[in-house]
Amino acid sequence: MRLALPLFALIGFNASYGFAQVTLDESPLPIFLIHTNNQTIPNEPKITAELGVIYNGPGEINQVSDPPNAYNGYIGIERRGATSQAFFPKVPYAIELRDAAGNDLKTALLGMPEESDWALISNFNDKSLIRDALAYTLAARLMAYAPRCQFVELVLNGEYQGVYLLTERIKRDPNRVAVQKNNPNGDITGGYILKLDKEEGDSVLGAWNSHIPPPNAAWGQSIKFLYHYPRTEDLTVQQRLYIQQWMFAFEENLRSPGFADPANGYRKYLDPASFIDYMWLNEAFKNFVG
Repeated sequence: MRLALPLFALIGFNASYGFAQVTLDESPLPIFLIHTNNQTIPNEPKITAELGVIYNGPGEINQVSDPPNAYNGYIGIERRGATSQAFFPKVPYAIELRDAAGNDLKTALLGMPEESDWALISNFNDKSLIRDALAYTLAARLMAYAPRCQFVELVLNGEYQGVYLLTERIKRDPNRVAVQKNNPNGDITGGYILKLDKEEGDSVLGAWNSHIPPPNAAWGQSIKFLYHYPRTEDLTVQQRLYIQQWMFAFEENLRSPGFADPANGYRKYLDPASFIDYMWLNEAFKNFVG
């Protein structure tokens, strides 16, 4: 992944931002050409669109006029994010690679392992454009997994949108988050993925509050836990209760006098080395964690 950006990418803004429209002709970055066939991209659900990816290899120049050679087919696309899509003119997107029948199509993109679900992060509020890419790159060197990413140029319906960051979306997969597949019969054993995030979309249905308020919660803030895998509707009541009770026990253990006990302290609930890496990365990059 290259972190260097061409000068025109840093100064090229869409006309809707209040600047003159920039026309993209060529770039050392891969070029994403998306056509929605006169459809407006909604928050949800995804609409069917077409994607062509032009990438001639490391160090090569990619021309908008080149034929797509890294992907040329269908996608589902929708807006993503909460604050970013509501207030920023440079909109982030979630895309799903699809076949002609509309089914998920697992495909490798730009040297990253094959999957169907990807995100195009706009980085509008980061004028350097590199914060997320740097965080993911450092995390990948320290942790078992962090989303792979690649800077790309985005042209939407013939209009240049600027530099975006293509990233893997978090999901259970051998090449992404390799947790055990959950047991479909409702047994509590199996793998789970949780997240600390804003409530948005169907994740609201799977949100619950930590019973320990964050420090200095002057406006009544609370920490929200959300189910990510399996989806909320695929979890049984017993599984939801098991996860919540496990997290409550973990939090109570952390604030108990015996939290450092080698046998019964926090080590029962987490791997210290990976948890330290996770925490300092979030602190260093001021990541949203609740």
